Amino acid sequence: MESPEKCCDTQFKVLSSGDYILPPPLQASIDKIVEKEGYISHKTFNRSVSTSGGNFLAELYEVDIKGSTADGDKETHIFIKNKMEDIQLSIFDIAECYSMETFFYGHLSKLYDDIQNKANIPIEERYNMVKSYDATNPNAIILENLAKKGFTTVHRMEVAPLRFAQLSVQQLARFHGLSWVLEKQHPEYFEKKIRPLKTTVQFNDNYQKFIDNMSTYTDKCVDVEKRVRLNNFKSGVLEIFKKNYFENAGSRCCLCHGDYRADNILVKKDGDNITEVIPVDYQLLYYGCPVLDFIFFIFPCTDQEFRRKHLDDLKDLYYKSLRKFLKYFNMDVESVYPRREFETEYKKRRDFGLAFGLLATPVLFTSDDDVPDIAKDDLGDISVTPDPKMDERIRGLVDDFLKWGIL
Repeated sequence: MESPEKCCDTQFKVLSSGDYILPPPLQASIDKIVEKEGYISHKTFNRSVSTSGGNFLAELYEVDIKGSTADGDKETHIFIKNKMEDIQLSIFDIAECYSMETFFYGHLSKLYDDIQNKANIPIEERYNMVKSYDATNPNAIILENLAKKGFTTVHRMEVAPLRFAQLSVQQLARFHGLSWVLEKQHPEYFEKKIRPLKTTVQFNDNYQKFIDNMSTYTDKCVDVEKRVRLNNFKSGVLEIFKKNYFENAGSRCCLCHGDYRADNILVKKDGDNITEVIPVDYQLLYYGCPVLDFIFFIFPCTDQEFRRKHLDDLKDLYYKSLRKFLKYFNMDVESVYPRREFETEYKKRRDFGLAFGLLATPVLFTSDDDVPDIAKDDLGDISVTPDPKMDERIRGLVDDFLKWGIL
């Protein structure tokens, strides 16, 4: 069993040399950045990179600009997530995903910065966001390259380090808190731009095919008796997803991240100590129940031992962090999102944790060299070869939900 303190760093793999020629639209965007950053003379170094299976829907590039400005020498380090052409996935609208992330980095992040600045929130108490460039568009997300500042990710197969989980939960609480602050301070904007947002995931027959496909891997991890219960649960998984994403009557809702998992959270370390995390990847934003983001984060990146030791504490931390953040805006958390309601929603929606854990774990535990190419094969048809460590993770997941009376 992996120690919950272990952090396995994932570095980008360079696929090309520093003289890589960017696609013309991206080069035009870089030229605009060069001009806006005030370069008098400069050189650029471009690289095509891979995240070792951590990204499925984009071509990734790093661009380093080095040169001189009127104020002296300067360097600008850029990370680009470029939309792959000709991808047609039956359970995702790729164009809508990129439009959603463009909306976040091009508009909402700037509004969130303004809200936090006006409230004079200390840097260490803010919701962290990567700097984005104005050249960001629905085809390319153009950001500061934080790898140059030492940020990396926790490997998707590893149990989340406790400190990483704590900082990530604090950031999630602030993200949800900002949504409620936005609703209070800019009600017309909220009603027009946020409340109508629906998940871009299509829970259709192909999604059911994906569920059935992944169950062929997870079923093998448990004994026959538990497998019968698991198959009974599996028959209703699609409806569990639909219920949790679309049936929110009576639930307090806000803007949700939608893909809040460990490899969508950048992490920085000082020696062995994790000091900072920054969430990224806003392609699956939607308006819904905030507890789903918490559940989405916890179950794929923790094991049974971690949850036994730390789950209740992380729930407490989420709520305490939300309370503290809302105080900066003179908002009472018990009026915005009562703790009783948070606990009720968590218990009511906890089956989502098992559903998503069963669906995601075989893909998360696929080796870097065997990551499926969903640009060619839809999710319902992919074949994976999970690492043997997956078996224990699945058994722990199943045992927890048996104990909680959900299986």
